[in-house]
Amino acid sequence: MGQQSLIYSFVARGTVILAEYTEFSGNFTAIASQCLQKLPASNNKFTYNCDNHTFNYLAENGF
Repeated sequence: MGQQSLIYSFVARGTVILAEYTEFSGNFTAIASQCLQKLPASNNKFTYNCDNHTFNYLAENGF
């Protein structure tokens, strides 16, 4: 099994991205924003797959 690395990370409140970080180029911000629109407001963990990437979300108290 190959080693996987963190490509993109962000913090959002609601659907607004407050801070983000990546060392790579790509459409990560656009995909993250699209997924944020679809997340329920409840506290939970979510995983979405898009463009051969896995996006993991942790929603807690509006963040």
